[in-house]
Amino acid sequence: MPALIDLHCHSTISDGLLTPEELVAYAASKGVKVMALTDHDELGGLARARAAANHAGIQFINGVEVSVTWKRQTLHIVGLNIDPEHAELQQAFEAVRTGREMRAKEIALGLAKAGIHGAYEGAKALAGDAIMTRSHFAQYLVQAGHARNMKSVFKKYMVKG
Repeated sequence: MPALIDLHCHSTISDGLLTPEELVAYAASKGVKVMALTDHDELGGLARARAAANHAGIQFINGVEVSVTWKRQTLHIVGLNIDPEHAELQQAFEAVRTGREMRAKEIALGLAKAGIHGAYEGAKALAGDAIMTRSHFAQYLVQAGHARNMKSVFKKYMVKG
């Protein structure tokens, strides 16, 4: 049987459901031998995941999923074997985090105009220390009873305009 490899994983540092440590433990339980943590525009979980992978006997590769806009489309590019200490990379992701924070406030404002108040605080509570994403707003809207499921949130609320 060939070794199991997963080079595209997300943790709670971006939009995943498991912490970096929980993600590595889950991968180990499934027999993964090589993995990369590729959180969206974020390097903050790499050291934690690496430590957990070393403990679990998993070969770990530093990764990131970079969000870019090209011809008005958002694209996601997976980068592997990256240097998380690279100053320019860190600065670029800091700028992305600032932009995401501004976008989160705009989403909350739009939801408030639609009569849904407290969305920023609700999404922030779900995100914790991670960058707030549209998924955190969607989770909040479902939990608060404004939508049946995540799919309906993205159809009704997370649309242009």
